[in-house]
Amino acid sequence: MTSVPADRRGVALLDVDDVLRPPLEGEYLDRVVEVPAGTGQLRVELDYVKVTDRFQLYAALIDPDGVFRGHVQCPGGPGPRELRFTVGIGSASPGAIAGPIAAGTWTLRIDLDRFRQEGAYALRLFAVPEEADDTDGTARPRSTPRTDATAGVAEASAQPTPAPSGEPGWLRGELHCHSQHSDGRDPVAAIVADARSRGFDFLALSDHFTWSHWAPLAEAAEAAGGPIVLPSIEVTTHRGHGNAHGLRDWVDVYVDGPDRTAGELVREVHAQGGLFGVNHPFSGQQAWRRSDVPWAEVDLLEVVNQGQDANNDAAIGLWDRLLAEGHDIAPVAGTDCHELGDPAQRLGQVVTAVRVAERSAAGLLDGLRRAATVVTRGAELELRLRSAGREAGLGEHLELDGTPVELQLDFRIDVPCALFVIRDGLMWFQGDVEPGETRLVLVDDDPVPAAYRAELHRRSDDPRHWASAWRSHESFEALTSFVRTVHRTTTPMHEGES
Repeated sequence: MTSVPADRRGVALLDVDDVLRPPLEGEYLDRVVEVPAGTGQLRVELDYVKVTDRFQLYAALIDPDGVFRGHVQCPGGPGPRELRFTVGIGSASPGAIAGPIAAGTWTLRIDLDRFRQEGAYALRLFAVPEEADDTDGTARPRSTPRTDATAGVAEASAQPTPAPSGEPGWLRGELHCHSQHSDGRDPVAAIVADARSRGFDFLALSDHFTWSHWAPLAEAAEAAGGPIVLPSIEVTTHRGHGNAHGLRDWVDVYVDGPDRTAGELVREVHAQGGLFGVNHPFSGQQAWRRSDVPWAEVDLLEVVNQGQDANNDAAIGLWDRLLAEGHDIAPVAGTDCHELGDPAQRLGQVVTAVRVAERSAAGLLDGLRRAATVVTRGAELELRLRSAGREAGLGEHLELDGTPVELQLDFRIDVPCALFVIRDGLMWFQGDVEPGETRLVLVDDDPVPAAYRAELHRRSDDPRHWASAWRSHESFEALTSFVRTVHRTTTPMHEGES
């Protein structure tokens, strides 16, 4: 994208050409600018040469009340970047929020996302007078996003799934993908159409930093007759990424400075009735390395991310360790799609299935909160535990009384698989199952307080499948959430103290 012609830019409020050399104090470089009264539009331009994982910058604009008004990221590979966004009274570019341009002190922030070598940059801010705000093709008219998590959410889901209702059942969908409102390639409507074509019951579009995609998402889903959608944001910090789902209002995602922690952000998400999940926890520079978020306050863990390959094995191992420590965290999946046309990223390669008491956005959040989830590449898998007339399903607790525990595993597979039962992170059972079989019942004669879960993996003649017990991201078909056995009724750790 090229710069706006000089005669259309307006008044230059900031024009900086500089070189950033490490080390710099802090993770953000803020420029404070006075915006005059009568401004109808602000234009931000950031130019630099991207060096992947070495020199990557984002720009964001924050109004005098400290409210985020827009941002731009740097999708794609290395090379020159001309990053632009506009904020106007009645319109804004993707990733930005339309609305009044208040006179006063605004902050133009450079997020030093990757800053391990020096690099030159140019940063400019222009103010267009109110009467001249004609959007000249760089801004896109749209309504201001609704801030109620349920307002505008589609009350019909994708065919062939019935419309949301009070009936319980399973919902399948995507919890992690991106649009043009952050670093994705596709418009929101195209992502909704793709999700519908795959029969998704729900879609959480988790664009980085911003909430500008919430209204277009709700509007596109409502017009299309589904799927159910969640207002979500990917919280993109310098020490890890996480998704905030089910928000009513934007939360301040800038937690790498001295004045705010990610723990404070997570508590604000919960105060809104939302959920917080850690994404791709072993993804290099994006790996989760934050000590300011107690695991007791994490609701979800992305144990399978389509682009993470062997890192998913490590993520599942981390989840097992957390379960063994007593943390009731729900396993979820994400394609992390940034481009629908890229076969490696296409939606539907891995999905999260959620057992719900009500087929609605509220029911979906409740099912995720209860950890009633299955991560799958197409197979169906469920686990229930029974003892002395009592039973518990996914995400639930079963009280022990000294009698054996029966494990019922229900499944549907199209290829021969190995089925595993993991108890507190250790292999408790492994056996072969075939297409056409649907149920396996096992008995634990010596049960202990533990988290039980199940996995399905494709069998193969590959020599690496030694003893037919080789399980990895390459063979993965499905896994269930946990069912926990306890000596007495306990409070899940993510609802209490660690």
